[in-house]
Amino acid sequence: MGRDTIFLYIIAGIALCFGLINCIQFLLKRNRTAQTVGTITSIKTPNPANSKFRNSKWATVSYKVNGKAYQSQNRIQVSMASQIGTTVTVRYDTQKPEKLYSFSVLRIVVSLLVAAICFIAAVFNLA
Repeated sequence: MGRDTIFLYIIAGIALCFGLINCIQFLLKRNRTAQTVGTITSIKTPNPANSKFRNSKWATVSYKVNGKAYQSQNRIQVSMASQIGTTVTVRYDTQKPEKLYSFSVLRIVVSLLVAAICFIAAVFNLA
C-alpha cells in the first residue's frame, strides 16, 4: 500500500467522521431549534478583510423571538458578500434563544461524498 493510498484512506476517514458528527448533531438538535430572520450587527474575518483567498466571514446577529430581541452569543459563518445590516436566516435553540446553530445538510452530504470518493479511489488504486 503506497503513500497515496494511505493518504486517501486518512482523508476518507476524516471526512466520514466530520459528516457523521454533523449528521448526529443535526438529528439530535433539529427538534430543539427554530428559524427566524436576523440582521448582521458585526463581522470578523480570520484573515485581512481584503483577502478573498482562504478567508471567511463570521457574524454576530440580532434577531427577535416571540417579540423579544436577542443578540447571538456565538458567531455564525456568513457569505463573503455579507455586510453589517444584511439580513440572514438563522437557526436558534428554542430553550436558549441567544444560541445560534449553523446546521447544513449540504455540508453533511458533501463531506460524505468526499469520503466515498476518497475511499473508492483508495480501494481501486486510482491515485
